[in-house]
Amino acid sequence: MSASPLYTVFTATYNRAHTIHRVFDSLCAQTLRDFEWLVVDDGSTDNTADLIGAWANRTDFPIRYLRQQHSGKHLAHNLAAREARGQFFLPLDSDDACDPQAMEKIAYHWNTIPPSIRASFYGVGGLCCDQHGKIIGDVFPSNPFDSDLREKNYVYRLRGEKWGAGLTDVIRRYPFPEIRGTHFVPEGLVWLDIAKTYKIRYVNEVFRVYYVDDHATGATLTGRRALSENAPGRLHYYIWLLNNDLEYFFNSPRSEERRVGKECRSRW
Repeated sequence: MSASPLYTVFTATYNRAHTIHRVFDSLCAQTLRDFEWLVVDDGSTDNTADLIGAWANRTDFPIRYLRQQHSGKHLAHNLAAREARGQFFLPLDSDDACDPQAMEKIAYHWNTIPPSIRASFYGVGGLCCDQHGKIIGDVFPSNPFDSDLREKNYVYRLRGEKWGAGLTDVIRRYPFPEIRGTHFVPEGLVWLDIAKTYKIRYVNEVFRVYYVDDHATGATLTGRRALSENAPGRLHYYIWLLNNDLEYFFNSPRSEERRVGKECRSRW
């Protein structure tokens, strides 16, 4: 593998030694091998470090392990974006997995974007299924579907988890705000900001396996603490929405009322 791989697979983790093997196993099964795995440990107190160290000694792909004081996924993301060596940045949660051909498919679809318009795109997105193989949410209205996250959410109102990779150089230019007094900033803030400039090539192919039972329990990186504890990050996000996406509120107010009332995850 080259010193500058095609992908940096980024996993933020916090006390997920019991599930992070899903990520590792799915990376071991990838048909495309030009990637590194960058794990940012958000202050775990379990045996995550020992697991990662043992895996790093027996894989054919580089594994880098970074550790930060427990401060939230958004800061782990910023650290990973700065440290990433890959052309594409591929976030994969520590309790999920990806399809064995995910990286090969994403690379293929990126190369189908005509060179004359590729500068207006920053990534490729696809569908997610649950651990039983059921597709989560809506499929795209065409295949491929060239759009952006704002149009996808507000105009087409496509529901459900979507997932993909974006150019690392673009993602570095859109860091999460480092807000004091919170471990949580909704991920939509970054992805919606990028969508003001760049498109995504969406395809109706499954890239990611999303374990719905685990997510339904609320067992996440920051524990999704009480609303009051994470209020500063949420407030920043809602103010950002009003300042940046107000035009869409009037076009689809019911959709926005539901979405703002929920915790915003990475929707691609």
